[in-house]
Amino acid sequence: MRLFLVSYRFLKPNEVILKKIIFWLTMIVGIIAVIGACKKSDDSTAATTLSAPSDVTATLGYYQVAVDWTAVSGASSYTVYWGSSTGITSSSTAITGITDDNYTHSSLDNGTTYYYKVATVNSAGTGSLSSEYSATPRAAYTVA
Repeated sequence: MRLFLVSYRFLKPNEVILKKIIFWLTMIVGIIAVIGACKKSDDSTAATTLSAPSDVTATLGYYQVAVDWTAVSGASSYTVYWGSSTGITSSSTAITGITDDNYTHSSLDNGTTYYYKVATVNSAGTGSLSSEYSATPRAAYTVA
């Protein structure tokens, strides 16, 4: 009969068991929170980048170039990329945060040709670049 007797001296105190239960419940809740945070979002509501502005023009001025384009619906701002050689890319020098559909690039060297591309910006990021346009600031004021 001695084999079936239960010895209570091997049981842990209740507070130790309670602490282990709380620890494991906390771990399980933490794991579930991490899994929930990693859940893939619904792509159907995700924002997409916008197309490039159209009708871009670069007009020469005295020590400046005026760049204009047609506004794109949904754009929060525009970025103008520029340089003094053809082949402007998104890694070219950028003028960011433009909120109008035009920008006057000033303090340029007269007689140097400058090249420009414009991109739209929204919550999804920067969209594709427009075609490249160029202008050469004139060397003197024009008298009419």
